[in-house]
Amino acid sequence: MKHRFNKYFPPLFIFGEVCVLTLIFVGAYFVQFSSVEINKPYGYAFLIYITLWPIYSYFNKDYKIGRAVSYYSTFKKAFTSVFVFISIITLLWIFIAGDDINRQFIMSLVLFLFVWLTIYRVFIHLILDRYRAFGGNIRYAAIVGYDKLSFGLYDLIRKKPHYGIRAEGIIAGSEEERENENWDYPIVSSVEALIKSKFEGFDFVYISDNLSIKVKDKIIQAADHYAKKVKLLPEFQTDSLKTLVLRRYDTISVIDINNLPLDHVFNRFVKRLFDVAFSLSIIVFVLSWMYPIFALIIKLQSRGPVLFKQLREGKDGEHFLCLKFRTMTPNTDADIKWAVPNDPRLTKFGSFMRKTSLDEFPQFINVLFGQMSVVGPRPHPLLLNETYKSKVQKFAKRHEYKPGVTGLAQSMGYRGEITDYFQMNSRVKLDRFYLQNWSFFLDLKIIAQTALGVIKGQEKAY
Repeated sequence: MKHRFNKYFPPLFIFGEVCVLTLIFVGAYFVQFSSVEINKPYGYAFLIYITLWPIYSYFNKDYKIGRAVSYYSTFKKAFTSVFVFISIITLLWIFIAGDDINRQFIMSLVLFLFVWLTIYRVFIHLILDRYRAFGGNIRYAAIVGYDKLSFGLYDLIRKKPHYGIRAEGIIAGSEEERENENWDYPIVSSVEALIKSKFEGFDFVYISDNLSIKVKDKIIQAADHYAKKVKLLPEFQTDSLKTLVLRRYDTISVIDINNLPLDHVFNRFVKRLFDVAFSLSIIVFVLSWMYPIFALIIKLQSRGPVLFKQLREGKDGEHFLCLKFRTMTPNTDADIKWAVPNDPRLTKFGSFMRKTSLDEFPQFINVLFGQMSVVGPRPHPLLLNETYKSKVQKFAKRHEYKPGVTGLAQSMGYRGEITDYFQMNSRVKLDRFYLQNWSFFLDLKIIAQTALGVIKGQEKAY
């Protein structure tokens, strides 16, 4: 249910905005010209207007209406979005149509946008609150720590069901807390039981700042291992805190303590914009001629499909079909056996493609479709992930963002066959370092190192 809501709500929200924007444009045109028959220059203006808005709204994540966000915040965000959009669209209209677009029409349009789009956003916020209050789009929280900080949050989310957060009780942080009868709050579990259950049934974890450092570290490490978000309920005043992500649920302060650079909207926008531009360039200027030539050679050397498609694990554990040029003769061991030096399954051209990494180029199609990124942790076959996810510390952290065509580990020579725990552990550490220290320039550096490694040749390129 959760995944369905996350999948369908954004397009429905933006579709609703497009309908509202269409009515606003027609309304502004009617006010100015007393007609709804839009003539040529305004027709072109409308096409630009109605095409750019969904793109802007999507990348600005306007559809994200937080669980404890005030109506004032929704109002302010809508106002900001309209201001930025109308600034862009007006400049485009002036550049393309010049004086053909009536200024009074633009003023009417701006006024209608500010009023009616804001009303639409607030109305959707209201509907979403009601939906959450009645049990839709629910998230389940583990609240750890039998003290006033946890009690305050527990009381708040019970008092405000429209936040869409549910908690059945408090998880005690120690034996002493379980024996405390001074408070009338239900204790539903213990820290040990919570970790043993792998946080099953919980979407995120709130921990009281009053817990011991040992207990907090234990919870955070376990949550990182199972890719669960941890939020801290601070004891101290947070007015001067600037380095962590602070949120407020009414009068309750909550701090996100394991955020990554790619959790920020702007960073994801920059990375996605680069991914689309880079993958399109590769597809148009390289893959367009490479595919027919390679397809012919692959077919001449062995029977079977041109592309090798294998299920890999991507962001948040979702599976997708990873594309590669087929380098082996068709066999039943492809999903369970790595390529080894002088592997008899390899074709001659397949061996060449592996050594030069040319077999990876179809993955830029995965990048364009949003299943992968140009740079990120390399996606592993499902069986390999199952083998190591319980052995390597914080293995799941590498799945908090999209996998990449190349990555930090690959650019440093960690590629190909994995034969033991230490090889996988080294890769995962580099993947985590990359996600924790991401920057656009780090991506460029990794791409350059990867290209240099391909030119020089790498030991495990087989």
